[in-house]
Amino acid sequence: MTTDDAVISWSCDGALARIGIHRPDKRNALATRHWAAIEAALDAIAASEAQVVVLAGVPGAFSAGADIDELGQLLAAPDAFATNNAQVQRTQLKLQRLPQTTLAVIDGACVGGGLGLALACDLRLASRRSRFAITPAKLGLVYSADDSRRLVNTVGMARAREMLLTGRLLDADTALDWGLVNQLADVDGLDALEQAQLQLLLATSGQARRAIKTVLGHLGGDAGISAAQADAAFNDAFSSRDFSEGAAAFLEKRAPRFN
Repeated sequence: MTTDDAVISWSCDGALARIGIHRPDKRNALATRHWAAIEAALDAIAASEAQVVVLAGVPGAFSAGADIDELGQLLAAPDAFATNNAQVQRTQLKLQRLPQTTLAVIDGACVGGGLGLALACDLRLASRRSRFAITPAKLGLVYSADDSRRLVNTVGMARAREMLLTGRLLDADTALDWGLVNQLADVDGLDALEQAQLQLLLATSGQARRAIKTVLGHLGGDAGISAAQADAAFNDAFSSRDFSEGAAAFLEKRAPRFN
């Protein structure tokens, strides 16, 4: 299925869902309508049987952030700017809270709102030609509290301060060293790295991964997830079908066959 004139596309194939950004002439810069299309895709995927979601852009760019042409229009329309900000934050929060495990596959520019999108994913893979930055300070703007929290949770307070206060552009090796991405590959090895990561994820319990996201969301400061919900996620796992299968597989020395 495709939305928004093929700029934002999404599909589900069994346990795997994909969301793609296809705007090479703008290095996958995102306007308000594109954020809305991503939100619509997330709503559909949340209700699907998918277990893992891959988010990627066209080769050479994950997303360069805000659409500069639209930004010029928004500067003259405060109400529209507020609507854009609300849409971006709502989409990123929905991605963060998606029950499925999310994987950003990054090749090239991953800047501003593009990096915000990647930070809302659970895991990030990148090519060695990727570059990362968050630059609101260069525009006289401030990163939102939710965006800043995701960055701090990923790289730590000291490095988050450096990224936000300076707008520094990080190369891929620095991003890996700082924990901004989980793994790197050469451009021609990125697909193989993605497949290896998907194989690892899909060999685990989707039920457990959803519960783990609840616990980590609470620990990460998500106000929408209470301590009681995190405790329930932990306790309920012991009576789940997946635990019964996992325990049986362990005792029988075989690979588990999760539902």
